[in-house]
Amino acid sequence: MELIYNLTYDSSYEPVEKQRTRSIDGQINIHVRQVLTEYGLCYLGNSKLGEEYSSRYLIFGVYPEVNKYEQSRRLLKAQIGSFFEKDVGFTLLGFSSEAIDSYIHSAFEVMKVDNNFGYTEEGVVYDPESEEIIAEENLEKEATIGQRKCRFYHESNLTHFPFYTRNICQQECRINLAYKICKCIPHFYPNRIAEPKPVCNYKILKSCFPKHANFFLKLYEENGFHDKPATCHCEQNCLDAVVTTKSALPMIGSKQLLGSIGSAISMKTWPQNRLKRQVIFSFTDLLVSIGGTAGLFLGFSVLGLAELFYFFTIRLVWQILGYTI
Repeated sequence: MELIYNLTYDSSYEPVEKQRTRSIDGQINIHVRQVLTEYGLCYLGNSKLGEEYSSRYLIFGVYPEVNKYEQSRRLLKAQIGSFFEKDVGFTLLGFSSEAIDSYIHSAFEVMKVDNNFGYTEEGVVYDPESEEIIAEENLEKEATIGQRKCRFYHESNLTHFPFYTRNICQQECRINLAYKICKCIPHFYPNRIAEPKPVCNYKILKSCFPKHANFFLKLYEENGFHDKPATCHCEQNCLDAVVTTKSALPMIGSKQLLGSIGSAISMKTWPQNRLKRQVIFSFTDLLVSIGGTAGLFLGFSVLGLAELFYFFTIRLVWQILGYTI
């Protein structure tokens, strides 16, 4: 991957006039970064993930350099809309290749390898709908990972990735499966660990991986080499959004008009529901409940507890000392 990165060009460092994500009004630019995915090097926009999820960090361990052309522009990390706006959208432009492949996913997640729209030679307008999953501010402190059954971005338990999302966790499962079955891992996975795994050469990629491709992709296989599903437990994201694409319409002739190929997101309908993770019964509530129950049925109170402690400890010690004297 170091060789591929050095032989290719990271166009996110170009002027924003050439490589950009723009809001639907054309005035606000959204930050775009190059990322390392299971499809190789791709470009990501409108994401709330940290800069650890970038090609430079996963390959070299350094954060992306600041684009000098972006410093003079109003730049957003992710665009947020409200019900008072007619619609919200943005366009990712600047690709000079013959065709592009797009992935639409949550701003809190990474692309899923089997959830793409396929290559297209024209620009495409996607119409998604989203159902956001939020969390209370005290969720992380009041509940353990096992209790809430979800992880925040910084709560990584992974080896190859310094951050956590559910799809990233599944990528690490594929890394471990590939190493277990083929005794090496593909070159497009990050390998900056204390004991790096061997990288597969072309012959192994051609001979071993096609036999188990379905198992690597779905983590289970029916009527194949593997009867049992892969042992892979990945918690959900505490902050997330369920994104469903309602339609994908081609922009015929956009390449000649704009001078490049790209994709557009246009959100026309607003979500009606939002899911919230919250602590219903905390440890403090438990103590209050025990105290209230004891006071109701036993006539027990804090003063009674202090008297009980005094009777069996301090008063008893004084009596023993008195007898000794």
